[in-house]
Amino acid sequence: MANGIRQAITAPFPIYLVTLAALPVLQFAAGNTGRITPLEALGIFATIAIPVILLALLFRLIVKRPQVTDLLTGLLFGMIFLPMTFVQPGTTKIWWVLPWALAAVLVLVWKETRKFLPVVLAGGTGILGVMFLYTAMSTGIWTKRGAMMEVVANAFDELPAPSTPPSAKPDIYYFIFDRYQRADYLRKIYGYDNEPFLAQLRKRGFFVAEDSYANYQRTAHSVVSSLNLDYLDKLQAQATANSKDWYPIYSMFQDFRIGRFFKSLDYEIHLSGSWWEPTRRIAIADVHHNFYEARELLWVIHEYSLLTDIARWIGFRNGDPIYWQCQRSRLMFEQLQSDPKGDRPRFHFAHFLIPHPPFVTHESGRCMDIAEVQGRSRAQNYGGQLTYANAEILKSVDAILARPGPAPIIILQADEGPWPEQYAGDEVMTVS
Repeated sequence: MANGIRQAITAPFPIYLVTLAALPVLQFAAGNTGRITPLEALGIFATIAIPVILLALLFRLIVKRPQVTDLLTGLLFGMIFLPMTFVQPGTTKIWWVLPWALAAVLVLVWKETRKFLPVVLAGGTGILGVMFLYTAMSTGIWTKRGAMMEVVANAFDELPAPSTPPSAKPDIYYFIFDRYQRADYLRKIYGYDNEPFLAQLRKRGFFVAEDSYANYQRTAHSVVSSLNLDYLDKLQAQATANSKDWYPIYSMFQDFRIGRFFKSLDYEIHLSGSWWEPTRRIAIADVHHNFYEARELLWVIHEYSLLTDIARWIGFRNGDPIYWQCQRSRLMFEQLQSDPKGDRPRFHFAHFLIPHPPFVTHESGRCMDIAEVQGRSRAQNYGGQLTYANAEILKSVDAILARPGPAPIIILQADEGPWPEQYAGDEVMTVS
């Protein structure tokens, strides 16, 4: 018994368990060098590789045949997590199981398989990994990032401090609803009449900007501009010219100047985050309100893995990232409506990925399955999410206005409108 445990622990772990675990991370990094750092990629790799090695160790302890259990661990991982490497996103992965299952059977019944398959796995995944790594490094993005970060650090001047302390410090709520279209285009493109909702806002004292435009077409630029109360003109420098590196923009979410201004007045900074990495967590926030939280890269790997397909096949909705997206919006609204007033004044920033795709939230608030969504038109799906969001916005506003203390300041804003249909991509199946 003791010898079996010792052998299970001390037997070297094969290289293919490491290269298999690295493959989805390297693939994502190769296609997203402008949205991730090497250190973040290494951290995600460790998050994946450590459970793989622990699983292999557990199998070794149970079966005490490392030459068999290590291979089965690698094949199980490849079956579940490598579809994103070899299968077009959004397509069925059922056939993906067959070659990996066949390989597992061969491992169990044919001794020779245990000799040549490790070489195939290590060599094949190693070659792919080197290709992905070369793609990532050859862009030159990571080597030029330091100069861009210097430009970002000097993009905005500090806001002037108030000459006298304010006599009252109202709570301030700043809510951004991603891809919320303005009223005239909602009517023109989607046949949606948003006037009853806008009338309710006016009734509650809101000013509605009728002919507003987003500062920028993409969320990162639009929201960074808003949180810093300025345009991004100072980012136009030699170091940033023609760059495809978005990470410096993403980093600007971590410490924006309106947050620093309110902190200087002893405000507590709250964040209601999304799955999108820049607004998942921010360093300047004192309190985070997160639901179904995971790093974006882990989210993507799960979304494109066989785990998502299995969850949908068996009806396990809590294993489906699309269901998480629907539930997150509901939980964010519920938290806003039930959160009591704190001892300190707050600046509460919330980034709602609604009416942003995927269009899986019914106008009643329930979470639709994919078949139901695909049976409706784009206008119905977008309008349904908008109807739900409008109702919850009014409930949240009423709950906030009912709290004691100075009258709060509430700002409702979109970052951009919905994309034209020909550029929108898959608005049902994916959340990334």
